[in-house]
Amino acid sequence: MKILKFIFNQYTCLFLILVIGFLVRLYKIDTPLADWHSWRQADTAAVARNFYKEGYTPFIPKYDDMSGVAENPIPNPNRYRFVEFPIYNSLVYFAYVINGGVDIRLARLVSIIMSLGSIIFLFLTVRRQLDRATALTAAFVFAVLPYSIFYSRVILPEPTLIFFSLGMLYFVDRWIYEDSLRLYFVSVFFTICAFLVKPVAGFYLLPLLYSYYKKEGKLWPPKRYFLWIIPALAPFIAWRIWMSNFPEGIPASNWLFNGTHIRFRPAFWRWIFGDRFGREILGMAGSFLFFFGLIKKPETGKYLLHFLVLSSFLYLLVFATGNVTHDYYQTIIIPALSVFVAVGLVTLFRGFNGMIPRIFTIPLAIFMFTLMIYLGWNEVKGLYQINNGVIVEAGEFADKILPKNAVVVAPYGGDTAFLYQVNRPGFAYSVLPVKDLVNKFGVKYYVSVDYNDKTNWVIRNFKTLEKNPKFVIADLSQPISTTGAVLEVEPN
Repeated sequence: MKILKFIFNQYTCLFLILVIGFLVRLYKIDTPLADWHSWRQADTAAVARNFYKEGYTPFIPKYDDMSGVAENPIPNPNRYRFVEFPIYNSLVYFAYVINGGVDIRLARLVSIIMSLGSIIFLFLTVRRQLDRATALTAAFVFAVLPYSIFYSRVILPEPTLIFFSLGMLYFVDRWIYEDSLRLYFVSVFFTICAFLVKPVAGFYLLPLLYSYYKKEGKLWPPKRYFLWIIPALAPFIAWRIWMSNFPEGIPASNWLFNGTHIRFRPAFWRWIFGDRFGREILGMAGSFLFFFGLIKKPETGKYLLHFLVLSSFLYLLVFATGNVTHDYYQTIIIPALSVFVAVGLVTLFRGFNGMIPRIFTIPLAIFMFTLMIYLGWNEVKGLYQINNGVIVEAGEFADKILPKNAVVVAPYGGDTAFLYQVNRPGFAYSVLPVKDLVNKFGVKYYVSVDYNDKTNWVIRNFKTLEKNPKFVIADLSQPISTTGAVLEVEPN
């Protein structure tokens, strides 16, 4: 009997879920930064690598690209990278220090650990609002959903964002009801970190507003809430003021809201609900479970998790173009989806009083869950693939033969993944003529995997250090002409 109680203990089950979640996230953990969304992963990874190579400067993060990323692109010779405060990048840097060197597997492992922490917070939150069975099921869905698995081991700030956002949701909700000094400090800490990683953590405040109103029953908050919100948001405001001093390092972001004017158009609903939900994330089976769980009235009378779904929906609407353009933008809503897929599954397992017998609903639940995982994996498995392995090969070769302090041009359509492989600062595309890049920014080498007009012009006019069917590396400081002049007009 004691053995059975141990096996079915909620914490034993949670531990097994964490083990499963960890193991499935190890799949292709050593994949080079050339898989899906490698451009954004490379930018994030470069900040951590430069912390290790050039010194730890969290208030002045730098990546590899000098091309310019602002609203009106201007050169960025100092390679500033001011987006999220580099909490995730710092954790990766500390892992590199402990390891004694840069290792892409460690960067992915940090994301995995953050994801496992998210599973714990999701379990605690759902158990607090609903029940243990639903909480364990939600944790399991989050752990094994193929979309969630892939985006839990990427080198992006999103896994860290979800971890701190769920921690904020859990601890702030408890603090509202329990008013403990310990919970106050912990909730402030998680809120600070969540907003510093990405301000979209603010969408997790809507469920907390529900908790506040349910507890206090009035619009104007007591003084203790002001004593919470000021220290919780002050670091984020300070970071935003500080980063405004480095406009050349701030990527364009206004387009994420509705830059393509797609919001509320038929194409928006098709992309979000048809393509992302109905294909990539949940599939039709998972979408059925989600909506089935969403319409079920909670027995506890608590609607915090429903407000989490509402805030997730608002997030999709506010960042309409961003969510249509990038599938990783939906990672922040995966906890809400996991919760109500779990509610749908548990409801089917428990059956309906006076309606369909459990002998039918339990096989239906198993079938729908299996179908969700199977179809989801068929969609997601392609994201692990290396999009262009040549950039890895060329980058590793260039890294071996070029001086460590070299500045390069590694044109790859503006994608910095190639520049990351070369492991040198420089330009991801030729923003200026080669002569200007050499004279103004100290560019000395040209590395390309594309034999286009510009590359062929470089080959004809400068000494090549390596030239093969896959890639070329040229020394821009050594013109072929004996006079030292470029012989041909440079193509655009």
